[in-house]
Amino acid sequence: MLKDFFKLDEPYQEIDKSALAECISACAVHDALYRPDVLDEMTFEEVSFQNVSFSKTLLDKLTFKRCSFTDCLFINATFKDVRFHGCEFKDCNFFQAKLESVYGKPKQFRKAITEKRFANIAVHLYQQLLGNYYQDSQREYKNEAEYYGGHWKRINDRQQAKAENLGRIQYLPRYVGSWLYGYLLGYGFRFRNTLATTAVIFSLMVLLNHLCANYLFSCPTKVTIVKSLYFTITTMATLGSSGYSPDTDTGYLFVIMNVVIGVGIVTAMSTAIVKKVIR
Repeated sequence: MLKDFFKLDEPYQEIDKSALAECISACAVHDALYRPDVLDEMTFEEVSFQNVSFSKTLLDKLTFKRCSFTDCLFINATFKDVRFHGCEFKDCNFFQAKLESVYGKPKQFRKAITEKRFANIAVHLYQQLLGNYYQDSQREYKNEAEYYGGHWKRINDRQQAKAENLGRIQYLPRYVGSWLYGYLLGYGFRFRNTLATTAVIFSLMVLLNHLCANYLFSCPTKVTIVKSLYFTITTMATLGSSGYSPDTDTGYLFVIMNVVIGVGIVTAMSTAIVKKVIR
């Protein structure tokens, strides 16, 4: 991590395009400040960039393949027609960077910002990526960028609340709600989170209904896991049980609980599927 997130660690040397090309042959560019205003029409393959600054530089028509960027500065840099394939960014500063016609999976940038105090920079980065994906029809990456953007927006909102000295009562409920929404449902954009949460909740409901089966009916009945599974599915999916209708107050409460949770699960799954399909 850079000592100052907005400055290179010393010592470093200034380089131009020809010097950069020489470094590429060694597959390593370390401790360097790229001085020209433009870097264009080059391909970098398996190059390690560490403690390198491309701040205020127009990066135009570049291709990076399996490159790593660690402690690099892209402050006020402009990316135009740049392609990233299998690259990784770690602790890199994209403050006020602009991305135009950039190809790259959002996952490559997930470690670009690691400190919570720079959450605003991460939010800006994913806003740029989202705008880029919409303009260039890279819809397959939109949901992923939405997820990471939501993650950092939650952190940034908390940082702003602390900076404004807001009481916990004012921001904590919203923060916890956002955290649960992201962790359990992936902010509505990560389908695997929703699927895993649905599977866990459904399994717990089957188990709960099975353990409490004797309290749902006034007449004793033979309890089996198959009956509990059937009762849970029909109650959650059809707004009422079929074949096994509870006739006690506890049973009615269980039906209500199953219905409410079932509606929530169906809604969350439907939303996630729609976003997955029309992304």
